[in-house]
Amino acid sequence: LPREHIVLDLDDDEKVCSCCQHPLHKIGEDSCEKLEFTPAVLKVLEYVRPKYSCRQCEKEADKVSISQKPAPASIIPKSFATESLLANIILGKYQYALPLYRQETLFEQSGVELSRTTMARWMMQVSERFTPLYNALHKHLLEQVVIQADETPLTVLKEDKQCYMWVYCSGADSPEATLEGVKNIVLYDYQNRRSRACPIGFLGDYNGYLQTDGYRVYDGLEKVEHLGCLAHARRKFMDAKRVQGKGKTGKADVALAKIQKLYALETRLKGRSALERMTERQKLAKPMLDDLHK
Repeated sequence: LPREHIVLDLDDDEKVCSCCQHPLHKIGEDSCEKLEFTPAVLKVLEYVRPKYSCRQCEKEADKVSISQKPAPASIIPKSFATESLLANIILGKYQYALPLYRQETLFEQSGVELSRTTMARWMMQVSERFTPLYNALHKHLLEQVVIQADETPLTVLKEDKQCYMWVYCSGADSPEATLEGVKNIVLYDYQNRRSRACPIGFLGDYNGYLQTDGYRVYDGLEKVEHLGCLAHARRKFMDAKRVQGKGKTGKADVALAKIQKLYALETRLKGRSALERMTERQKLAKPMLDDLHK
């Protein structure tokens, strides 16, 4: 964080002993730190583009050319929104769950009239600009050896039926399909249904490993190798443990202890390369899973 050094020193007339009036000398100092907050600053950028013409051509030529610097490029043509403003709105809405109507209020408090309707339109226009990036990540996601998928209900205003947000992700966890500079890929697919057509439409002919919670609609993907989720399996053992009664132990405790060892291994492997993780999992995790299966 940037630091500002503020010295609270005595004035020259105070650097005199109050008893004998002799000069004081510095014997040390005390210091403390405080955290300062500076609110975001809004400002108007006015681009002035002078126009130039040739006086001689104005007298003699039928058509006079005008020389002028081009207007600055904008991600949304003919809009007054800068990239920084759009990024801030996107971050507020999608990262910090700040609805547009609340952002509208915040802008109003800063003296700016910016309606939620305008911001909503901007979000749709900007999303179109992200389409090539989304498609590129989608293509690379389908090249991964393992993909995780899940879906969750989503409340949407003025919708007459339940909507869902489907998520497909991969940690680039395979040495054969890593993407330099990208730790993981997470793509969202908004749908107003929860049918087989959704994962089929998104994953197409994907023929790698698909890890899900076992929801039956994923069975429509006939070319994939289906994988279970250890977190979901653990929940079942936790349910069984609760039924055992307080203070009692049983098979559920044994299974949970084995799963905990797998989690501990993953913690140790965090930060390792994809090749190192794969090697260690084959060496250490596979025997643990085989033992758990028994």
